[in-house]
Amino acid sequence: MYRDEPPDISKEIAGAPVTKIVEEIDCFGPPRPRITLTYSGPNIRDIVKKTPTIIMRGMRVTGLMTFIDEYFCTVYDPNEIIFHIHWHGERPLDRRSKMYGWIRLKQGLIRPDGSGSVVIEFFAKVVTEWDRSTLLQRNPIYSLLLKIYTYVYYDEVRRRFVRQCREYGENMIKLMKEFLKIAETAKYTKV
Repeated sequence: MYRDEPPDISKEIAGAPVTKIVEEIDCFGPPRPRITLTYSGPNIRDIVKKTPTIIMRGMRVTGLMTFIDEYFCTVYDPNEIIFHIHWHGERPLDRRSKMYGWIRLKQGLIRPDGSGSVVIEFFAKVVTEWDRSTLLQRNPIYSLLLKIYTYVYYDEVRRRFVRQCREYGENMIKLMKEFLKIAETAKYTKV
């Protein structure tokens, strides 16, 4: 049965209680939710090593709040290593909201001499979670009060968080551009 088609679980999902409501806002806005830089030159390995530090400095978080989401590396040709790395940092803003900042190194190519190319993507989000796990929180009156609360008070707080998130995201981009200029001109000697 499972080899032919996946089981239909739509009825179970429809009857399941909602335990939380998650709202996500792109910090760079709808016209450009992701900002992309393309780098081609020497010292690609240094860019890979420096990415977590750029997240930590740009978002002002510790290393405990910086995570690697996915890592992919292949070697089809012994003279070229192809890689894809996805890092993110998270910063708590209050008890309901967190800011996430991602740096994705994709279409990366490293040659034996250390040169290569990489596409660097930046995107940041503010994520707010409203808990709905208890019976009181699933009450329609509570839902109405929650809508009023978010409209009157929390909307301004969220706007402040989005401004702060955009500032941290632009700070990460600025730090990466500075490091790319250094990586382009740096000369290393083998010891």
